[in-house]
Amino acid sequence: MPLDLDRVVSALDALFALDVAGPDTAMSRHLPRVHDEVGIDWRAFVEPLFAQRFNGLMRRGGPTVGAVYGACFPSAEVLDAWLEVAEPGDLLVTHHPVDVRNGSPDGDRWAEGFVPISAARLAAIAERELSMYACHAPMDTSLQVGTAAAIVEALGGTVVDRFWPYGDGHAGLVADIAPVSSAALVRRAREIFGVDVVEVEGAAHDAVTRIAVVGGVGDHVEQMALAEGMGAQAYLTGELHVRIEGEYGRSKFAAVRHFATTTGMTLLGVSHAASEHLVIETQLTRWFAENFDTAVQPLREPRWWR
Repeated sequence: MPLDLDRVVSALDALFALDVAGPDTAMSRHLPRVHDEVGIDWRAFVEPLFAQRFNGLMRRGGPTVGAVYGACFPSAEVLDAWLEVAEPGDLLVTHHPVDVRNGSPDGDRWAEGFVPISAARLAAIAERELSMYACHAPMDTSLQVGTAAAIVEALGGTVVDRFWPYGDGHAGLVADIAPVSSAALVRRAREIFGVDVVEVEGAAHDAVTRIAVVGGVGDHVEQMALAEGMGAQAYLTGELHVRIEGEYGRSKFAAVRHFATTTGMTLLGVSHAASEHLVIETQLTRWFAENFDTAVQPLREPRWWR
């Protein structure tokens, strides 16, 4: 049965407390920048309120929603797959409102960082009367439908502490888990995130019982050290290294590489996209089923490391 778009948006806004959350600090910088650089009028595409807070209903299509889709990024590949099947009024819920490509340890490939949505795809979404909803920082910090919370849940862990202040909460969680060796933890990460490549650095343990997790980019060594100080023996994130071309990317890469030689933690990276897509297929899907008796149709990246 079709859903009322406004009802869905109101429920999502309440879930992520968007009425009291401040503007998204990262997306309010990067989304305008990458679109302005190529002359795309992003302001004409998004809803007025989204242009203020950079979370929530990004594009209003038809008034009723027939199908709900979910993804981490509105990448070219995801949007093309959506446009092939979507009907007027359908809704795409994403974690990021803009794509980002941060490279891959497979072949040590480096990339350009944030990527705009093309004018042609924006026009197609508008012409088809499709809706888009994006939630970045509030989804990173949520314990109910959250990028880090979903990882802890998949590991069967219990949250014991938080780190990495972000938005109106914390993006990082420290959790106790059943004892598992570092090698077995790597194998488990491949299964949970569906990735062939897991980047592994740092020390190895026979029995990891406390782990720190943060979705997306986890390459801040001061936060890694803070998590270790909270007793974490392993640190799992999307990207240990952001391979963005330029001085910033190279300096961050060197800092994490040095930290890996000094830490007692096992460091694991499972890709930015996979680490933050997990919540779409688990906690967000469950939330839609419980609140709207509706299934979320996931749109996976064809390549997690990009």
